[in-house]
This record gives sequence, C-alpha cells and structure tokens, in this order.
Amino acid sequence: MDGTHRENVTEIRIPFRDIDMHGHMHNAAYYAHAEAALANLWRHRPAVKGEPAYLVRRSACVYHRGLRFDEPARFTVSVAKVGGSSLSFAVRVEAADQLSAEVEIVWVAVDPVRHRPLPVPAATREWLTAYMA
Repeated sequence: MDGTHRENVTEIRIPFRDIDMHGHMHNAAYYAHAEAALANLWRHRPAVKGEPAYLVRRSACVYHRGLRFDEPARFTVSVAKVGGSSLSFAVRVEAADQLSAEVEIVWVAVDPVRHRPLPVPAATREWLTAYMA
C-alpha cells in the first residue's frame, strides 16, 4: 500500500471474521468491503438541498483471486456511468499488485418518501465526473 490518501481508495487488512472454511475471504465480504469503500467516497460529495435517497438496484462481482486473512487489500472506486436517475460504480479490489475482484454496484436515485425514481442532481453529476473510469 502506498499510503496515499484518496477519497476513492480504501485500504484494509482482511479480518479473520471474513475468512471462509477454505481460507479465502467469503464472497459476501467482497460486497461489504466494496460498499464501505463506496460509502467512504460518498461522504465527500457536495451538499445538495432535497437530495434523493439512493437504493441499490444491482450488484455483481467477478472473482479473480481469493484474499486471505491479514492480507493488505486496496478497494478503488470509480464511476462507470451516470444515467438519468442511476449511478454505476466499479470497485477494483487489488492485493499484492494483483487484481482480486471487480465489484459492480448500481444505485438508483429515488424520492425518500415515495421511492419513485428522481434525476441525479446536477451538483452530484458534476462531482462524480472526477471519478469516471
């Protein structure tokens, strides 16, 4: 790990609680850590009056190499696409300079009360362009 602080990068050591009976990180833990990395980026977004809520529409993961207990791993979040009411994020998971997994997370912007789709606010769109892949 290079020690560089970037809001779209989260570095962790794989905790024992995430290890399965084969000695690799459990599949669901990849999603949990990818979502935590995305939340770390998201807390840096600009304030938006009347901001919509964001719900997960879809998530997927391609596994390349199983992570092991106490292994340092880097989760790098980029924006794959900004749609009218949706946001697609790609989370690259690397360890020892090797690709371990690629996680895709798609959010939809919704009215916080009625849960109907809303447009992604202009300020949020503009901010996200800095993280486009």
